[in-house]
Amino acid sequence: CKSKCAYCDFASYPGKEAAWETYFAALCGEIRAAKDGLHRVETVFFGGGTPSLLTPAQAARLIRAAGPAPGAEITLEANPETVTPERLAAFRRAGVNRLSLGIQTARDDSLARLGRRHTAAQSRRALGMAVQAGFTDISGDLMLALPAYTMAELDETIALLAESGCTHISGYLLKIEPNTVFGKCPPEALPGDDAAADFY
Repeated sequence: CKSKCAYCDFASYPGKEAAWETYFAALCGEIRAAKDGLHRVETVFFGGGTPSLLTPAQAARLIRAAGPAPGAEITLEANPETVTPERLAAFRRAGVNRLSLGIQTARDDSLARLGRRHTAAQSRRALGMAVQAGFTDISGDLMLALPAYTMAELDETIALLAESGCTHISGYLLKIEPNTVFGKCPPEALPGDDAAADFY
């Protein structure tokens, strides 16, 4: 990741690019070793953190290591600020056939509070680029029950996703984990459990 979001509890280490090649080689070895006991690899999922920071060549290397079955679903999670038309087209050529974009919300103030590095305008552009690159399976992440969240914000986010080429929406509630920025300093105006359930 380029930075860590305020709610993120993933094992991610921003600014560690220098160690990437060593990690990457070890990961390819782990995938090959794990694959030895499997008959068929039906799905490959690049998720957690910001896997769209991989180069398309690195993604292709990992896909080859996994040896997926013909027609397997190969998903790449991407943050809107990390994609370009060229990179998306290259990921398609590398074998990625499903894109999962971390849109979260259509409101820039909410994105900033979360520590996200993109804007709603970048989300729209990223979705348009994904369609242009030939992705026909595009999922958009939608985070619910954010600080000061309203049904209007939810409706705006659903509209952004629906109007921009998403074929699937993954909705989930903001969860405050203890060892995150939000866990140490909870944001104000979080919806209660009943309101969060209503949004869901």
